[in-house]
Amino acid sequence: MTAIDQNVIDFTRVAPIDHVPGFRSEAPSQVTLRPGGSVSAMLLRLLGGCMVMASTGLWLMPDSGADPQMALIRIGVSVFLLFVGLCLLLQREMKLPPEFHFDAQRNELRIEEIRSDGRSVVLMRRSYASLGAARFSGKTLQILEGDGSVLIELPLEGRTTRKLLLSQLKPHLRIMS
Repeated sequence: MTAIDQNVIDFTRVAPIDHVPGFRSEAPSQVTLRPGGSVSAMLLRLLGGCMVMASTGLWLMPDSGADPQMALIRIGVSVFLLFVGLCLLLQREMKLPPEFHFDAQRNELRIEEIRSDGRSVVLMRRSYASLGAARFSGKTLQILEGDGSVLIELPLEGRTTRKLLLSQLKPHLRIMS
């Protein structure tokens, strides 16, 4: 999860915000969050890497190549481990997690999902006025409804993301610790 924009392809240089007349420089115009990948996908990739290493490790054992029948079994096992390990390593998650956009220009929170054809679809759009409060606790941000129930909970990476969101949400929402 990064603070501003995760799309390196769309990176363009822009003029500093503090030179634009009539624009507040203390709050960023938009903060985008995409929660990190799933733990299960990370564990499957780790398992795939271990399988690839095990397929080559079978050939490093001493005195195991003397029997030709065992060498044939070892070839089959190592090819199987290599194939399954590469499949697990190269597997991509089919569905990207949604992006959370905190937009100061429109004073709204948007949750967008990128479809398989590359189109961005807005799943939810809420103005800051319709939200209750924001709670920063540890490494998470909770957006609360007016009645105190949790609308969303997002993991935060690093102090800069926390500071950016805090400076943007402070004028619009009640901040709870």
